Amino acid sequence: MSKEEDNAKNPEGAWAAAGFAVVLLVVGVPVWWFTTTVYRAQLPYSTIETLSSQLRHHTVGVTIIGSLPPSFQEDLVKSLGSMQSVKFLMSQRQPTKEERQALHSGKTPDELDRHMSQLVRVAAGMLAVVVLPEAMEIKEVVVGTDRLIYIKPTADLQVVSSVVRNMVMDPLASRYAFTNRPLHHKKEAMRQVPTEPGYDVTLTLMVPEPHRTKIEWDARAAVTDYLSPVVKQLENVSKLTVRSQVLYMTGLSVSPQWSEAHKHYALPENQLPLTINAIEAKLGSFVWTRPSLHFVVYIPREKQLPLHIHAADGSPLPSNSFLVPRWGGVMIHNVPTAAPNVSLPRPVTLDSHWIMSTVLTHLHRLLPIPSLREIEGVETLAMKDSSMLTAWQLDGLARARVSAYLSNIRITLQSLCELVGEISNMVISDEVGGWVWGAVEEWEECGRATREGRLQDATLYCTRSFTQADAAFFHPSMLALLYFPDNQKYAIYVPLFLPVSIPVLLSLKMVFGLCRKSSTKEKSE
Repeated sequence: MSKEEDNAKNPEGAWAAAGFAVVLLVVGVPVWWFTTTVYRAQLPYSTIETLSSQLRHHTVGVTIIGSLPPSFQEDLVKSLGSMQSVKFLMSQRQPTKEERQALHSGKTPDELDRHMSQLVRVAAGMLAVVVLPEAMEIKEVVVGTDRLIYIKPTADLQVVSSVVRNMVMDPLASRYAFTNRPLHHKKEAMRQVPTEPGYDVTLTLMVPEPHRTKIEWDARAAVTDYLSPVVKQLENVSKLTVRSQVLYMTGLSVSPQWSEAHKHYALPENQLPLTINAIEAKLGSFVWTRPSLHFVVYIPREKQLPLHIHAADGSPLPSNSFLVPRWGGVMIHNVPTAAPNVSLPRPVTLDSHWIMSTVLTHLHRLLPIPSLREIEGVETLAMKDSSMLTAWQLDGLARARVSAYLSNIRITLQSLCELVGEISNMVISDEVGGWVWGAVEEWEECGRATREGRLQDATLYCTRSFTQADAAFFHPSMLALLYFPDNQKYAIYVPLFLPVSIPVLLSLKMVFGLCRKSSTKEKSE
């Protein structure tokens, strides 16, 4: 008797197989589908796509106190109007009686700035241009410490325009403020560190011959006197954590050559990159998760004293130091040569002022902090504590970082959307979705604050947005399926469902055959 005839006489087995198939299809498949469905929180895809097209610029209010020739003011407005990343709102008023008295009583630029800073209150992110009397014996352009610019009516328009531009933002940061690519894609801006909420600053003293030289240097006091005031000023812009360490028996892998013309050992610029590779593993930057900035003070070996860095044209660099883009800086500190009969190790005291001044110079270029050193004919007044930043420098740094934040946030969010679109089984939890929505909202608030000239609010909003966008992009749940392609799903599902599916399909075949025979028998009767 064939199997089909047996099923025809005993249809209960066939119907039992059919019931099993129905339960599997009606109950099992929906349960499997529900339990394996990837959960995806709703994201603002349309808003993220339009971030690039949204108009973004910094608004800076400039108040002119005094009288200028109409042509000068009109030309100044036109010259400043070409700055795409910044929109200037010009206004003018006459000085008050007290301000007029201060202008005529100030004998020196510092005295004038001290009196005017008490009378003219300029809000954060704004500037004021004070027109000086022509008879006053002072340079045509003087930049104060508190967002004040002093000019004479005969001042050069191009000089005044360059001063305002450089005060508002570093030229490189301004040029690439709102490009569609990250800032580090530009060769000229490679020296600037990646924009992050905080950095670990490590001050390293390298002594390759401690058995011959005993270094006497109070690093803690040097950091307190020079770096701590700057760190406190930068709290609202970026958090800096300063550490110091001493590395003994560690030197730079360089081979300087004796320069007969200069009577010292010369270190060519083309050997400078080799020095970083040799000491990178010994600096301990891998210990911290935040970006690190390293400032290395190197004490040359006695057989290499004195050691000086030479430029490409063969001339020694006055600073005897070099900047490493996006990394930090290295300073070569020459110590006096040892006397013939001196006992070893001989004590040597380092020059803290030279070391910390060089560190601050490198830090200014890495962040970047605006400077007016390259503009000739301009006198820049410094704070009483020369290491501290002026108010307009803090504003310029905040604008540069806000611009970089906005570009990085936009790129991060758009990259996240592209990644989610390419990987269909990537989970988007409510936590990740909340961070993305929060980043978009803070991004829009930051853009609104920049357009309205609220620099402090813009700094706060962009920092929050950057933190949330970064947290969403690097969330563990987002990275779990990053390297789990779709073809791996078939390698899992086929061995699991194929042994179960074959008996079910055969049972359905028998049921269909039984139904067909029953219908044929009814027709014949």
